Amino acid sequence: RKVKSQMTEIDVVKIGDIVDLQIDKVANGGFCIARFNGQVVFVRHGIPGETVKAEITDISKKFLRADVVEVVSGSEHRVDAPCTYAGVCGGCDWQHVSLSHQRSLKSEVVREQLAHLGGITHVNGKPLAEFEVIALSPNEDGLRWRTRNRYSRIGGVSVGMKMPRSHTVIEIDDCLIAVEGSVQLAQDKVHLGQGDISTAQSSTGQHVVVDQRGGPWLDETVGDRSWRIHAGSFWQVHKDAPKVFVDTVRRFANLKPGDKALDLYAGAGLFAASIAADVTEKGEVVAVESVIDSMRDARRSCSDLPQMDLITADVSKWITQIDEDFEVVILDPPRAGAGLDVITELNRITKRAIVYVACEPSALGRDAKYLSDAGWSMTQLVGLDAFPMTGHVECIALFERF
Repeated sequence: RKVKSQMTEIDVVKIGDIVDLQIDKVANGGFCIARFNGQVVFVRHGIPGETVKAEITDISKKFLRADVVEVVSGSEHRVDAPCTYAGVCGGCDWQHVSLSHQRSLKSEVVREQLAHLGGITHVNGKPLAEFEVIALSPNEDGLRWRTRNRYSRIGGVSVGMKMPRSHTVIEIDDCLIAVEGSVQLAQDKVHLGQGDISTAQSSTGQHVVVDQRGGPWLDETVGDRSWRIHAGSFWQVHKDAPKVFVDTVRRFANLKPGDKALDLYAGAGLFAASIAADVTEKGEVVAVESVIDSMRDARRSCSDLPQMDLITADVSKWITQIDEDFEVVILDPPRAGAGLDVITELNRITKRAIVYVACEPSALGRDAKYLSDAGWSMTQLVGLDAFPMTGHVECIALFERF
């Protein structure tokens, strides 16, 4: 099987072939990049600098995908994966990498996305090249952090997780990044209902299976404030994330009594209620969220804060209709980012600062470019490893006018 290239004959690759690869660098999404006969290969389970044998799993016109099946020359950062299912389950990307080097890889991803998509060269008063993702908490070991979990039901008798980029389900008896007892809780309910089984554990110790209505109720505590929310409502999944995120947002926002702030994509009001304490009853916090159940949770939990105005609306539509200004805007958009239209409106209504909470570096990079074009500069950035063992990372950025 040969095809002619401009220079020489090369093998035609097919799915299932085992190829030799030199892994060059990390890519966004839990992959690494190599090249085979000049074509880009996105490789799972490798580490930059390694020489490996990898099985081709997918072929497109622009790139190949492959999984490492043998490490010929390993990285000093390679470790034995703690989980039995690492490498076949799609829940984790980096269990074969030391935790500290996982953060180094994520730092490289954030830097590349911000430089390439956002044109960012400096942040925190230093060159972007010096930016580093940090651990979410000092005692982080990368395991037992995930409070919200979803499992596939297998024939009404067991539960499992899907393989990466596949509908094939691997039966499991534990998940090491899930909080203790999550898989067993799902297993105990596998004979009830249909479809996937989701579990949620609160900061107060409640551990439940989410029902078809999104319940039952959970009590969450962050700092000196409590929320009563549906188990199926959005909440930060790392057990330590809510407090760390809130503390960082409040520090960046630097709100004073009497200030007026806007919280977009507000969820159950985690950030809105927290900054309400900073503006006091002399100020105002407007929180906008499109998910009705989340806004109901916010109304229930924040009824003691007269300075909060809770609005159920689509952010992209609502923001075009207002004609008031805010000192600070908190922006926590979905993974796709806020987008040009929302950023354009933010430029119109924001006086001093935008605090952007991002779970996807590429979206932050794109929106940073829109903000830069509108006269804003990313002056501070924190990268938090809120999703250990996976390719995900949380960034919180402060944008201020030039």
